[in-house]
Amino acid sequence: MQAGRVHGIRPFGVEAQRLLRLEKAHIIIGQDTDGLTTPIEAAMDWAVKMDKPYFIGQRSLKIVGAKKPKAQLVGFVLDSGDEGAPRECHLVIRDGQIAGRVTSIAFSSALDRHIGLAFVAPDMAAEGTRFFIRADRGQMVQARVVPTPFYDPSGALQKSATA
Repeated sequence: MQAGRVHGIRPFGVEAQRLLRLEKAHIIIGQDTDGLTTPIEAAMDWAVKMDKPYFIGQRSLKIVGAKKPKAQLVGFVLDSGDEGAPRECHLVIRDGQIAGRVTSIAFSSALDRHIGLAFVAPDMAAEGTRFFIRADRGQMVQARVVPTPFYDPSGALQKSATA
């Protein structure tokens, strides 16, 4: 704390850390994924080098990868304000049917809007796709698929000496 005083360093809590990770679209295993989630569904296939000679789970990933995914993890924003914002585990609804679920959501003061991650049907995963989330009182809140990370997508601030 003493060394960081000249830079305005302050202590922060777990919720601040959770928001920072969401703004950068870093997933929480067990919250944004579960035991049945594949790297393809979690948009993390970049992390799996399938051309390696062998690794544990490779055979299963080849089998699963040959099939159409059942869901896709996407970033989304709400176009509305705080009033009636959905929460984690709220359902994505299409034509009256469950089409996914919210895994993470928070208000980002840096972006001045709610941002989140949700599993949706693969045909709903394209950037710009609008979908509805059923919130606490049954109201339907509109969301829009956006690219991630939400904040500083190029990493320029992270790499700058003044950030």
